[in-house]
Amino acid sequence: MPDSRFHTLSNLRAMMEGFGASHAARRAGESGSMGELRAVLEELVGAVRRRDSRGYREADTKLHEAIMRMADVPGLPGAWKAVWDEIVVFYRQRHDLSVTDWRICVTEHEYLVEVIGLGDSAAAEEAARNHAEATYARVMSARHKDGADGSASAGTSLHLAEIHMASHLQHPLRLGYIASKVAFTSAGNLSRLFRRRHGAGFKAHLQRLRMEKAAELLAGTRLPVATVARRVGYLDGSLFARHFARHHGLRPRDWRTAKKAEG
Repeated sequence: MPDSRFHTLSNLRAMMEGFGASHAARRAGESGSMGELRAVLEELVGAVRRRDSRGYREADTKLHEAIMRMADVPGLPGAWKAVWDEIVVFYRQRHDLSVTDWRICVTEHEYLVEVIGLGDSAAAEEAARNHAEATYARVMSARHKDGADGSASAGTSLHLAEIHMASHLQHPLRLGYIASKVAFTSAGNLSRLFRRRHGAGFKAHLQRLRMEKAAELLAGTRLPVATVARRVGYLDGSLFARHFARHHGLRPRDWRTAKKAEG
């Protein structure tokens, strides 16, 4: 599959799954029924614990199918399945999950089911889109790793790093790991590429991305501040609040209150 087609299908997947998850969250808020999703999630977690790749793939498909059905939007399950059946072939050919990937995938699915159960449609849409985008980022890195020489041009290195960072903000992100395992270049070179493109080094650019995502979640969802902090990679709520205030001028709760007043 050409890169351009894979990119198009990945974007379509993200859009459809975000839309479906948003509607599924609304349905969950009305009915409180989450039995099927939680049961399939248990299957997925069990497969990961057994390092059962086939079982994981089957449970992954079942979980997303269940969300599309739960959305109760006419035609959506069939349209999503057509996209999924084409794109999943590329996933299986190009992306073997590492131990780190297993953990990340479980975390992403658990969070998606959690926010659907909360009935927060905006948070559910963000979670679904982010998961699809993160999968695309991981596959693109794996695809490049399988290339002939294992190196990357400056533009490719920066692109791989940027799409990985944007979709993995909730996870620890370190320059050395991203340079060697994602962008296939040296840490020094990747840092220089960030400064050239964004006017800031890796660490400063990463914090900017996290603060922008945090503001988006605070303004658009009902998630508690502590959950927003974790969603953008902060386990320390006090540190998150300090960084947020430095970037936006107000602490997270005050900023959210001010935005609601404006709206």
